[in-house]
Amino acid sequence: MTTKSLDDFNVGDTFKSYGRTVTEADIVMFTCFAGLKLPIFINDEFGRKHTPFGGRIVPGLMTATLAAGMMEAILGPATIAALELTDFKFTVPVKPGDTLRAQITVEDKKNLSDGQRGILFGRVRVFNQRKEQVFEFREKLMMRRGNVAELED
Repeated sequence: MTTKSLDDFNVGDTFKSYGRTVTEADIVMFTCFAGLKLPIFINDEFGRKHTPFGGRIVPGLMTATLAAGMMEAILGPATIAALELTDFKFTVPVKPGDTLRAQITVEDKKNLSDGQRGILFGRVRVFNQRKEQVFEFREKLMMRRGNVAELED
C-alpha cells in the first residue's frame, strides 16, 4: 500500500491498480451478502437462455466494490472518507473469470483551511483482461496532507 498523502498527487496523474480475477466464490458471497436474487446474477442457465450475455454476469455494484478495494491500494491510509461517488457507468458486462484492473486519474484537488486535509477529485475507470472499459465513476475524497507513513501499523 502507498504512503502518499494528498500533497503527493498532482492533477493529471494516472495510477493503475493490481489485477483481480472475479471468481465463482466472489459472486456467491457477494450476492448472498447483498441479498441479490436476480436470475441474471445467480442462474447461469437463465443467463444462457434469456440474455444476450451467454451466461450470468457480475452485479454492477460488485464491480464498484472491487474498484473501491483496488483504489485503496493506490490511495492508501491518506484517505479519510469518500464524500461523493457519482456518474456510475457500467459499459460492458463483467463475467465470472474476468480479470479487472482499475485506473484513477486525478482531475483536481484542493486543500482545506485546516492545512491537514484536502479534497481529491478523481475519475476511476475499470478494464477487463481484453482492455475493454467495463465501468467508470467519479469520486470526491477527503484525504490527509503531510506525512502519512506513521499511520501504517
